[in-house]
Amino acid sequence: MQPNPRQVRISAYKLVAFQVVVAALTALYFAVTSDELAAKSAFKGGLIAAVPNFVFALIAFWTLGRGSVEQAKAAMMRGHSLKIILTIVLFAVVMQQEIAAGPLMLGFILTLLAQWSTAIFFKH
Repeated sequence: MQPNPRQVRISAYKLVAFQVVVAALTALYFAVTSDELAAKSAFKGGLIAAVPNFVFALIAFWTLGRGSVEQAKAAMMRGHSLKIILTIVLFAVVMQQEIAAGPLMLGFILTLLAQWSTAIFFKH
């Protein structure tokens, strides 16, 4: 049995929420073991991964179940393209600020790796 479009959208939003939790936990780790700059940098890195995924979920799954297969495919492509562009823009914006590069990248990578848990969220 196929999951309904609403279930798929909710699963996508849960994944993004999980990514924000991973970003927050990474920031908390740096807040405890390092300093405020490292914690903020780690959280910003996590948000650089999570925010584009949220935008992707909004765009890609909006037409799911409402239109044709071609429309769904086009929405996925638009969402993915925007996700990549937004990731680059967010990195460019954050790199203009005072950051700790190591925690920023670790926050980004750990949050990005949280996508590998999609099987948990999309299990229907």
